[in-house]
Amino acid sequence: MIPHSVYLIFLILHLSAFALFTGTFVANIITGNQLWHYSKKDTAITRALLVTTDKYARIMGICLGLIVTAGILMMINVHKVYGDQLWMRIKIGLVLIIIVFRILSTKSYNKFKRRLNNEAMASFDDLRKRLTLFQVAQLVLIGGIIILSVCRFN
Repeated sequence: MIPHSVYLIFLILHLSAFALFTGTFVANIITGNQLWHYSKKDTAITRALLVTTDKYARIMGICLGLIVTAGILMMINVHKVYGDQLWMRIKIGLVLIIIVFRILSTKSYNKFKRRLNNEAMASFDDLRKRLTLFQVAQLVLIGGIIILSVCRFN
């Protein structure tokens, strides 16, 4: 019974991190929309919103680390029972793609910060399109992960 309890602890940690990541991601999208609204009007508000998005990025990074770590620990605990199934492999791939998109989004936000400080000449519209594309893609991937978690297939 103890190994099953350990598995449940890892599962709770995994699901809690995923829920926190998803909620923070939605809050980040809302803050991003506010950021674009104020980017050309008030730089003080824009800088404050950038500080908020930096904090969201840190929380999402920690959550992704917990998601991956708890997932690996669950796999070790159940002796790779789920690892051979196709739905799990697709789900792992989607998580890895989300991690790559988070890295790319962070780089784009850093370009936006440099643009705000007039260090780089990237256009606001180009950065906005790129970040919106990353956000929509990540939202679709998160939906895919939820669907694969519910509708398991071999």
